Amino acid sequence: MGWIARTLVAYPEIAVLLAVGLGFALGRLRYRTISLGAVTGTLVVGILLGALVSVPTADGVAHLSVSGPAKNIFFLLFLFALGVRLGPQFVAGLKGTGAPQALFAVVLAVVGVGVVVALAAVMDLNPGVAAGIAGGGLTQSAIVGVAQGSIAGLAQSPETIEDWTDLVPVAYAVTYLFGTIGTAVFCANVAPRMLGMRDVAGSAAALERRLGLTETDPAVHSAYLDVTRRAYRLTGLPGGVGTARDLEDHLRRACGQDHHVYVARVRTPAGLVDATPDTPVATGAEVALTARRMDLFAPHLAGFAEETDDPALLGFAIEDLWVVVAARGAAGRAVGELRSDPDFRRIFVRGLRRSGHDVPPGDAVTLRAGDELHLQGPLPLLESVIPLVGHAERGDQGSSMIVLGLGVAAGALIGVPALHAGGVPVGLSTSVGALLVGLLVGWYRTRRPLLARIPAATDWFLESAGLTFFIAMVGIAAGPSFVSGLARYGVGILLAGVAVTLVPLVVMTVLARWVFRFDPVVTLGVLAGSRSSSAAAGAVRDAAHSSVPMLGYTVPYAVANVVLTIGGAVVVALTA
Repeated sequence: MGWIARTLVAYPEIAVLLAVGLGFALGRLRYRTISLGAVTGTLVVGILLGALVSVPTADGVAHLSVSGPAKNIFFLLFLFALGVRLGPQFVAGLKGTGAPQALFAVVLAVVGVGVVVALAAVMDLNPGVAAGIAGGGLTQSAIVGVAQGSIAGLAQSPETIEDWTDLVPVAYAVTYLFGTIGTAVFCANVAPRMLGMRDVAGSAAALERRLGLTETDPAVHSAYLDVTRRAYRLTGLPGGVGTARDLEDHLRRACGQDHHVYVARVRTPAGLVDATPDTPVATGAEVALTARRMDLFAPHLAGFAEETDDPALLGFAIEDLWVVVAARGAAGRAVGELRSDPDFRRIFVRGLRRSGHDVPPGDAVTLRAGDELHLQGPLPLLESVIPLVGHAERGDQGSSMIVLGLGVAAGALIGVPALHAGGVPVGLSTSVGALLVGLLVGWYRTRRPLLARIPAATDWFLESAGLTFFIAMVGIAAGPSFVSGLARYGVGILLAGVAVTLVPLVVMTVLARWVFRFDPVVTLGVLAGSRSSSAAAGAVRDAAHSSVPMLGYTVPYAVANVVLTIGGAVVVALTA
């Protein structure tokens, strides 16, 4: 053990990597929908390493020390990547139908910060403890880094700055666990009763029916609605059917008006032809039909078609792509409009993602800039409609390192200038500057994707690695003072965290019902998103047996990540 301690003290980069690896493993442990998550797991492991690993020296004891600019670089990369991912939804949330949800997230953040500041005044808490409680109680990890950066600029002695800085992760670690569990339990169990819902699953099913959504069980969704293509020989034709359009209309009436069956190809004596709506069909012809699996059941085709095995007829190229909504006029259209648009004939909408979260692609769902549509269709047809939607996410995973490097640097430079009010510096800080430039880049790349290309995989890595490596270093640095800080503030921190977690949720649930007047099911998603809590989102989805509450999750999630992060600097400024 002595050799391990000496090695880690001499090579602290190994300790950082251990904290990240073990932290991710710890964060994966789950009870139902609740888990610590990678960030908190990494913080716990980092604190333990910092507190336990030391080596006696002639001058006393040498602890793990992670110094230099690496910690701040990782945090800036995280905030820039976060901004890039959330940029389109953040901008969309400031206008149109997302504005009330965005305002809700802002009000919740204001209430949360107000509770923190009030508790700090009553309990005489210093900025480090107050900011840590804000981060843990409001479940926003980024507050830790922003607050530490703000504390470093205060006009205090180096000893005080160090003490307050180390107390931020201490308070965060103590309060985050209840913040996560309390938010999830409240959103899934308490909020529904406050909103007048006794049967969350029943209310979600009713909303799905009103919105034209058919999936009620996420486990069934992918199989039940899967797109398939089959070959049939027409043994007869219903009355009035003479063209591909006529046959499609007949099958649509049999399946339901909101279902689409397309004639993709026709084998005639002259050979194979790609079908258009006016392509003639006749008894004896072989046709390739494209539809959802459920729409090609035998009863719909009984009496005039029999299935055949025809590899040549079905041997046309199919493309399956995620397409980012960015084209002029695409945002604001309903999914149902695309499905009924003649240009989208034989194109199927198979999924919808918003800020990385799945949203049911019902006909009534309105598209927003930055949404990702999962489209499938014949290769030439799909390629022809991609420009009508935006741009495709293809296999090219190269990133624009020019945008990445200069964007982070520009954001940090923007955040450096600060005004002084009563001796307290008031400015964006380098971290908030990087976040704001990231938002700008994320929004801009929906217009010019090739000029600011940062693939989703790269963005995920920068966001995940940036925050966890930063938190690992924060935990290691705070480890030696963790025990003493916990002894000084332990019970008080925990109780304050409970108040910071629950008071804003109670207040905002009341406002959601009587002032904002959101649909009760959507309100559950709005609450979870306004707390940027994936655990709460999972708990709500499980309680509803549906993903329809996520219609209220994405815009508040984007706005809350920005506003709560900036709130870390506000808490420091108001409690200094």
